[in-house]
Amino acid sequence: MIGKKTSLALVKAFPAKQLRSEQTRENLLKAGLDLLQNGLFDDISVAQISARAGCSVGSFYLRFPNKAAFFEFLIESISETLQADLQSNLTKENIKELTLTQTVRHCINHYVEINRQYETVIRAAMQYSINDSNDWQPVRDNGLKLHHHYIDLILGKLRKPAQKEAQQQLLIGLQIISGHLVNSITHPVNNLPLYDPHLNHWLFEVLMHCLKVKPPTSAIPLQNNKRLRNVSLPKKR
Repeated sequence: MIGKKTSLALVKAFPAKQLRSEQTRENLLKAGLDLLQNGLFDDISVAQISARAGCSVGSFYLRFPNKAAFFEFLIESISETLQADLQSNLTKENIKELTLTQTVRHCINHYVEINRQYETVIRAAMQYSINDSNDWQPVRDNGLKLHHHYIDLILGKLRKPAQKEAQQQLLIGLQIISGHLVNSITHPVNNLPLYDPHLNHWLFEVLMHCLKVKPPTSAIPLQNNKRLRNVSLPKKR
């Protein structure tokens, strides 16, 4: 376990004075990601991270106060990478020639690839969140940023009158998809596991279905429902 939640001030790595120090920090982050491919973060030591990065344990502690701060900085670094990727590779300009259907499929393919790429980090954050829900928050925030970005791209392919309703439908669909992806990462699943070749297709169908389905209307208005609760049932004779 990474231990007690560190303060925001400790999450940041200590300032690097030279380009060489910056490179060492990047090597440490890459080493952490590589080691997570083969085991749980709890089982990985600072010595192992340092050895994989090609630096000393002392160099690690010059940049990070503890392993908990290193893990939090690792997630923060992933967040920055994701944001840069969205701004350069997944923009309205890049998809201007795509149809609505192609745009939805493109967003689903991107979302699945991101979850596969950071599978081990998501799993580690979920495990830590059992004892401290704040450990999951940065991963959840990254997911919400992706959702909003996808929705913005897809809405751009719809006529304005349909956008408000579609926004809610897309959000529901992406929440369903997110739940399946996280579940397939944290627990073995028989149906559509993370690397199933048909996963992208079915998740695409889920989102398209949510986009087409009209939201249900309440069978009983709220006022009538309250009134019904106050009506006494007739006594049996």
